[in-house]
Amino acid sequence: MGPIGEGEALILRVSRNCPWNKCLFCPVYKGRTFSRRDAEEIKNDIDAVQRIRDLIDQTSWHIGFSGRINRELLTEVVRHHPEIYGNPAGLVSQDQYEALISLQNTANWMMCGSRRVFLQDANALATKSEDLAEVLRYLKGTFPSVQTITCYARSKTCSQKSLEELYEIKEAGLSWVFVGIESGCDEVLKYMQKGVTGAEHSAGGQAVQKAGINMAAFVMPGLAGNDRQLAQRHVTETLRILNDIKPAEIRIRSLAVIENSPLYGGWRSGEFSCADDDQMIDEIRLILEGLTFDCTFETLQMTNVLFAVKGTLSAIRESLFAQIGEYQAKAPRERLRFRFNKYVSGGYLDCVQQWGKYDEKLNQVIEEARQSLEGWDPAAGERTEEAICSIKSKGIP
Repeated sequence: MGPIGEGEALILRVSRNCPWNKCLFCPVYKGRTFSRRDAEEIKNDIDAVQRIRDLIDQTSWHIGFSGRINRELLTEVVRHHPEIYGNPAGLVSQDQYEALISLQNTANWMMCGSRRVFLQDANALATKSEDLAEVLRYLKGTFPSVQTITCYARSKTCSQKSLEELYEIKEAGLSWVFVGIESGCDEVLKYMQKGVTGAEHSAGGQAVQKAGINMAAFVMPGLAGNDRQLAQRHVTETLRILNDIKPAEIRIRSLAVIENSPLYGGWRSGEFSCADDDQMIDEIRLILEGLTFDCTFETLQMTNVLFAVKGTLSAIRESLFAQIGEYQAKAPRERLRFRFNKYVSGGYLDCVQQWGKYDEKLNQVIEEARQSLEGWDPAAGERTEEAICSIKSKGIP
């Protein structure tokens, strides 16, 4: 799965899973083994995309669509090639299912202009530098329309690459790396088993920036839990790292403790106490106050309860301060109602239902919170936070 903002991209897998895979807050790739794909294997995938692209284009002209791509066209492609895609009216094999996914991904990419490519999985820079550069050059040579190539990367991996390696990768075509900074506080990073220090965050970020590769830094309000002193250090040290690196983009991803993450057990046992949205909103305010450079600022994830924006920081900062101020001026119970309604009626719960994760237990927790908020129940705050955390535990839209 690509990150938010990569819906137009061709997804190209250059490595499998995550080479670290120990972060407590992360539910992805657990139980899976990391492995690198060699350059020839990846280039074969690029060749396969070219064949799919040619097949889509040829079929479109053959049936009179003049190059247009739509669902009817893809149905024709599948119908004329059952040996590849199976019988639409019957069961398909695993290979045929994967072929259908590749067809859909390639068609979507073509409809979006064939301009972006996202390299999977969690840390594409873990690929050998010479192999990655070879793949990037082959990709750009095969598809001259490609303008932007992006990937996830770990700070430690970035810091371990020489500047010459990063320059070569950049010149071969890599445009952006998306790095999970999460926190600059060593105490928080150690507890969350992030496998990196604040100093390594700085070194890695500065290296990719110096090589001319754009960096989007992910930051996680709430990662220090509800310990206010630790949360203050979390914000202060994160700001220090960001102001050192000066990434082209900052993406705010407020913490949600997901059911199948290692952190979930700690939350349920009481070992880890979640920060509520009031605290996370205040952490975002402090981040906005403390940034000393201009960049793109993005909060397009539903764990950010107050606003979903993407824009130049200098242009939107005052508006964000105004929204935070308006929210913080509300009475505590009104803030509770606002947050509860945002999660229950603002689209988050709809996603949970679409995923098939809305069960009787969750319904009961939500209804108890609703009844508490409607009356004068002194336990309304506790029940509302339990409901919100339970909704977020199902996944992150």
